[in-house]
Amino acid sequence: MENYMAYEHAVNLWKIVSPVLILLGNAGNILVVIVLTRKRARRSSTSVFLSALAFSDLLALDTGLLRQWIKYTFADDIRIDHSVFGCRVHWYVVYIVTQYSSWILTCVTTERVVSTWFPHQRKKVCNVTLSIIIAIVILVALCILNSHYLIGYGDMHTTTGNETVVAKCVPTTPEYDRFISYAWAWIDLAVYYLIPMLFLLIGNSLIIFKVLQSRRKFRSRSTVAPNAQGVQARANPVSSLTMSLMLVNVVFMVCITPIVVYPIGEPFWKVNASDEKLANMFLIDAIANLLMYVNHSINFALYFLSGTVFRNDVKRLLCGSKVAPISSDNRLDAFASRAQNDNECV
Repeated sequence: MENYMAYEHAVNLWKIVSPVLILLGNAGNILVVIVLTRKRARRSSTSVFLSALAFSDLLALDTGLLRQWIKYTFADDIRIDHSVFGCRVHWYVVYIVTQYSSWILTCVTTERVVSTWFPHQRKKVCNVTLSIIIAIVILVALCILNSHYLIGYGDMHTTTGNETVVAKCVPTTPEYDRFISYAWAWIDLAVYYLIPMLFLLIGNSLIIFKVLQSRRKFRSRSTVAPNAQGVQARANPVSSLTMSLMLVNVVFMVCITPIVVYPIGEPFWKVNASDEKLANMFLIDAIANLLMYVNHSINFALYFLSGTVFRNDVKRLLCGSKVAPISSDNRLDAFASRAQNDNECV
């Protein structure tokens, strides 16, 4: 397999693209954590979820992607080459943090829906304590769901004649191997992708509907009392909302779909596959994985799309610029605030 161009292309992708995504994602997510854990931001329930998202993305990059870069650049696989304990923990952590990132995105979307549709209930639903509880419950649930990695993987010894072959960091029983290859791929598809994607689509559709409804109200007001400048000022953010929400869904779908779909077909495609086909599959697997890590690398950019508060905090942190503070009534993303006269979930 190593003699085919597809294999070489895959290795080069791991070597070249990985450090770019690691540097970009680490810089962006660390900046997010610093800004969102400052005293003023800690009062926001949204900042709890966004901080959790940044931490999970950091771990995804620094455990999953960093491992691949070290493996193909320095020929040292931190998952396989050191210990059974390290093998199990690495599998465990990578799956937890990637799934956790998807579910935290659904929490942010749910907060937007509450703020947009039920602005008068936002203080009851959107509070820091409840956000922390939800984030912890999701984390504990995913830890339990993925706990099978802590017992199912290990080293498998096969003796043929006088020779013993050791397969490292693999399913240790035939039953568990079948579970990972066939059942777990579907479970991960649902947990990591399908259910969160359903939340995102429904939630963002509800928000966009409310935004368009709000836009129609603005237009009707302008007909009664013309004020072109005021109406235009409100209409532009509404348009920005629609585009940004659609961008979130598109990026999530494009980046995550390949990595959850490919493992479902892989066990069937590998049967009696030639070396050339295996090399092509290796390239597809590399592309699918890198797309997933692109998502974890650019999630922090959503903060910049979500409102002026975060951008102003970044300016103050990096440049020391004197940016006029924004009132606490403007702390959610610009999207929901424009839809409900600046009523926000903070």
